[in-house]
Amino acid sequence: MKSNELIHLGSRKNIPPDRILMLKSDTNYTIIYLDDGSRILSSTTLGIIEKRLEGFDFFRTHRSTIINLRFVSNYERIKQTSELLRIFLKNKEEVPLSRRKTIAFLKIME
Repeated sequence: MKSNELIHLGSRKNIPPDRILMLKSDTNYTIIYLDDGSRILSSTTLGIIEKRLEGFDFFRTHRSTIINLRFVSNYERIKQTSELLRIFLKNKEEVPLSRRKTIAFLKIME
């Protein structure tokens, strides 16, 4: 992970990546959830911010959500298969995981 860097979120907003809990897409906007419970609404799309997060500990769980892997507290999977059901973050937020992203997520977490 890069150190002492700020992520540009758009419109003069720069945040250290370790403060970002998760990002959610809302059409052409992105809602950034911070570790203190606050939120930032950015007019920058999730795809553009995702490119800025490369090299940090973030994972795109499906097309509308990116999580910070440092805030994952637990994850649940179906007993008979390796498919993941959901991810739990330290703030008690549940994040669904796309079937297509399951194998990549498990490789990172195990």
